[in-house]
Amino acid sequence: MIEAPLELQQQLSLAQSPYASSNASALAIPTSHVQACTQQDIPIAGNAAGNTEDLFNLHGENIPPAPLPAGFEAKGIAALVFSAVAAFAGMAVIGWYGALEVQGGDKDKVGL
Repeated sequence: MIEAPLELQQQLSLAQSPYASSNASALAIPTSHVQACTQQDIPIAGNAAGNTEDLFNLHGENIPPAPLPAGFEAKGIAALVFSAVAAFAGMAVIGWYGALEVQGGDKDKVGL
């Protein structure tokens, strides 16, 4: 279940050693991360909206995508129906093939 948060780019970094926080260089954000954020106009200071003065003001933060529609759509229903038809057709062919008599040869040699 770890894939879903990673797909949504919701990652969490945890400090493994409480004594490492005394070292200021261990808490520094790598310059490559800062450059990547500035190139994409992602704020690197403040709250989720990049507001550094009023931390409770989240106006301008990223919003999630719209929720999926309720129920099944026509494409999903069609895919389900065709998959079920293909499954039953496949089972019928396997049953038909298994019901055929062995052609040619002696039945004793085949093990029937």
